[in-house]
Amino acid sequence: MSMTRLRAGLVFAVPLVLTACEGHEPHAPVEPPAVDAPVMVVSQAAAVSGTMASGTVEADDRAQLVARASGTVRAASLHEGQRVRRGQILATIDARQADAALEGARAGLAAAMAEQRDAHGDVVRDAPLAQSGALSGDAYRAEQLRHEAAVARVAQAQAALAAARVDRAYTSIISPVDGVVVARHIRDGDMAMPGTPLVTVEGRGQLLFRFAAPQSALSGFVPGNPVPVLLDGREDRPVSGRVRGVVPSADPATRRFTVEVLLPRDSGVMPGMFGRVALPSAEAQADAPRAVRVPAAAVVDRGGLTGVFVVGKDRRLTFRWVRLGDRAGDQLAVTSGLSAGERILARVDPAVRDGARLAQGAAR
Repeated sequence: MSMTRLRAGLVFAVPLVLTACEGHEPHAPVEPPAVDAPVMVVSQAAAVSGTMASGTVEADDRAQLVARASGTVRAASLHEGQRVRRGQILATIDARQADAALEGARAGLAAAMAEQRDAHGDVVRDAPLAQSGALSGDAYRAEQLRHEAAVARVAQAQAALAAARVDRAYTSIISPVDGVVVARHIRDGDMAMPGTPLVTVEGRGQLLFRFAAPQSALSGFVPGNPVPVLLDGREDRPVSGRVRGVVPSADPATRRFTVEVLLPRDSGVMPGMFGRVALPSAEAQADAPRAVRVPAAAVVDRGGLTGVFVVGKDRRLTFRWVRLGDRAGDQLAVTSGLSAGERILARVDPAVRDGARLAQGAAR
């Protein structure tokens, strides 16, 4: 009797359980939180040795303006950081002496032209007399020579006037570029002599990273090749530069050659910043077509696998295993698993998970 009741109870309970299950929808997978982290574009480069070369960011159109005239400096009310325009007068030198020389040159030209007109009149007036024999040939020839000398003196006076105008222009110190005053070497009232540094200005155009490299590393710096530049305080965000060229003359003291790297204009870099680049090793040149370089902060270990987080077109993050090569400073060479042009997280937080999305406001 008890078994019959048990079977009846089970038969009654099963539909209840099924009904209860059918009344609840399955839970949707939880979306990982959005990731707010800097993103970088992978650049192609050779595997590197552990040697780094230090250098400095410089403006390609930097100019140190020096005095070309002697005198007291006037109107030099400048300050470092002041923006200036091309053609703007930055300072003046007392022009009284130059003005006097200019007036003297003008007077000299006027006198020479008057003498030339007088000599020309004599030649024209006495030409018929010389032809008729009323004026001796020697006398007429003397008048012609006087006229030729007067013409030469006019040319000489014109050259002197041009030189005086140039000297007068030298009393105005004019900016050759649109840029910023980075150094002021004089003050109002200072005495300037030819060659005295006055003001240094830098344009806000093309920036260069200049460093010295040994002869053995020059083969890795071919014009047009990409070169990641590690700037102090920004090691996790290398600046992708390109080689402009190598100065074809070594420093006789160090036997090193100056390499110039063009930097992108929108990289937030400023002249004077200090940085480093990795010098390629001889063994690395053969791997150059395959190797890319990433900051060490971008590489993480997940489940015993070393990899990076690649940013997809839909902003989805995918953990990808990579094979590492040499390390130089804060840069790691990736020999497989990653291609130039792909976007990855430049710095990975431990909480980042595979499948998460990049936040809309994440740094690029």
